[in-house]
Amino acid sequence: MILMLCLSVSSCAKKKEELPLPETDEGMRGQLGIDKNINEAAIDRYLGRDDAVYRDMRMLVDEADYEAIGGDSYLSGYVKGFEVVPYPYLVNVSGLPDEVGTTYQGNTLFTENADGTYSPNYEESYHILESLFPKDKYIFLMCGGGGYAGMTKKLLTASGYDENKIYNVGGYWYYEGENKVETFYEEDGERHYDFSDVDYHPIVFQTLTPLPGYEDKEDGKEKEDLPSDTSFIEIEDADALRKMEEENKTFLLYVYLPGCSSCASFKPIVKEFSQANDIDIYAVDLSVIFKDTNSVTERVSYTPSLFVYIDGEVAGYLDPGSDADLPYYQTLEGLSSFVAKYLDVEIIKSDTFNEVSDCESACSITD
Repeated sequence: MILMLCLSVSSCAKKKEELPLPETDEGMRGQLGIDKNINEAAIDRYLGRDDAVYRDMRMLVDEADYEAIGGDSYLSGYVKGFEVVPYPYLVNVSGLPDEVGTTYQGNTLFTENADGTYSPNYEESYHILESLFPKDKYIFLMCGGGGYAGMTKKLLTASGYDENKIYNVGGYWYYEGENKVETFYEEDGERHYDFSDVDYHPIVFQTLTPLPGYEDKEDGKEKEDLPSDTSFIEIEDADALRKMEEENKTFLLYVYLPGCSSCASFKPIVKEFSQANDIDIYAVDLSVIFKDTNSVTERVSYTPSLFVYIDGEVAGYLDPGSDADLPYYQTLEGLSSFVAKYLDVEIIKSDTFNEVSDCESACSITD
């Protein structure tokens, strides 16, 4: 019986397939650092290993115009088992194709220097890097087309990682395997994105300790180059929001996503409203709190939105998926008339106009 048990355990134990050493592909794919053997066509064979981690390096919504080169600026899907770690939050990005433009230019864990070395910007930079990319594991990297994944391997190798344990799998845009997980759905001819099931690792820079030489920067720019933006008070996480609710506070909350073009066009109106009424507005990054069930996430999955809290309770909010709320997004008069339903504020007219013509497609996270 003991012999039979041993044979049974032995036969059930899954033997890990030996991995080939990383080998760069040819041509343009080779320039991006995409692996010749473990790539989009072969990754399914290597999924689910307990000696490996799987990282997709894209942003949920990228400011760069990847549609211009046949890609997708939204995280339209991912390979099952891959967790999302936005590369533009790790290192400043440069060298993108001209037609793509620029991506996120805010704070980063590291700065790539002219000589190809990397400097940490925070005391916690290396700790975060090693928690996201454990040195004792094989690391499989992916992104949209292979570029961010190649840049990540370069950062890790320069940071003391074993390059023979890091694989640039390539781009999700070219993946045709059986483990595709899509993050969008179609409704009334429009594409909507839902990131609620994405295993996403945001980096909350407000909680980190800047190193000397980086402390005078904010959102990747020198403070003196930035316009005054004291009317927005950032909420760092869902717990901080919950605490404000428990304290029965009355406040306005602006909900946004980094890289969301609709947020960028709506923000000036929100700022002008705040300054005109001499009122502070709190702001929260939806990507930071979207996994936590709270007053915001149970109501909206898209951005931008503005919530009115009275005594810790949501009295009203702008729904980015509602055409009825469209006028409130377009002008200062519209926004102030919305808030005036709940609070004693002045309805103000202004020349500022938000170029939104279809709330369903422009205010939501949609194509």
